[in-house]
Parts: sequence; structure tokens; C-alpha cells
Amino acid sequence: MQVYRYFFNKGKCRMKLRKARKEDAQTAWDIRNLAIQAGCQGFYTKAELRIWTQGEMPSVFITMVERDFYLIEHQGKILATGMLDNNRIEALFVHPQAMGQGLGRDLLAHLESLARERGVNALTLESTLNAADFYRSCGFCGEGISQYHSPRGIVLDCVVMHKALK
Repeated sequence: MQVYRYFFNKGKCRMKLRKARKEDAQTAWDIRNLAIQAGCQGFYTKAELRIWTQGEMPSVFITMVERDFYLIEHQGKILATGMLDNNRIEALFVHPQAMGQGLGRDLLAHLESLARERGVNALTLESTLNAADFYRSCGFCGEGISQYHSPRGIVLDCVVMHKALK
């Protein structure tokens, strides 16, 4: 049975937060790529962005979406994605047309709540350089530059971040 949680974002639109389904995978993949292309410009080279977002969706992504992803949608359109994998936040992406409306913050708060329910005491994530300040504003700590080894064969600078859950 599908469970929905409704809330109003800061734009005062009624949003629906729900568990992702298998058939949401392609849309989640597309949002990922659009968010990377829009949000990471100026932080990574055009060549890195192209390699990072090119190609077909891997089949393992479909499994991850069905198992671990949560979505925010409005009027049937998916606007944000994110997942909790044990104690790690992953794949938190907002469609470029919906950036700045608080959806990333709302989805992150939901994932943190799930983590608490599951007895997780601390969360970790690897932030893109452009998103590090967002995560800091949500209570995550982390300053040093690390490296993310993408399955696409590139190495990207990132910030490893942590947050203790109360």
C-alpha cells in the first residue's frame, strides 16, 4: 500500500512526498542529470559534467529507486528525489525548475526522520561542491575536499559530511 505525506512548501503549493516505485526510475534519472547540469556548472568542468550525465540509466539504478528512494511530486510531476541507504544520504536532487523552493530541505528532513526511526545515530553524505553550503545549513558538518570515484570513470571533488541525529 502506497503511503503519502502531504505538506506545503515555502511557495505554498501542496506537495506529496511518497516512496518511489520502479516505474519512477527513468524520471529520477532524468532529474539527477538535469540537476547536475544546472547546479554544478562553475564547480566542475563541462567535460566532467558531460561524462557524469551521459549514457543510459544503469539497471542497478532501477533497483535502488524501488528499494530506497523517496520523491516529492506536485500535480503528478516528480520534482525531487533522495534516498537513505543505511546511514548514508544519497541522490538528493531537485528538478532545476523547482530549485529554491525548499524541496531539498523537506526531503532531507524526511530522510533524517526515517533514519531516526531506524535507530541511526549519525548520517553521512558526499556533497557536490555546489551543495555543501546547503547541507551545512541543514546541520551537516564537513570542510575538507575529498574525491568521489564515479562509476562513469571520473574522479570528482566532493565534501564528505556528517550529522549527528538526536
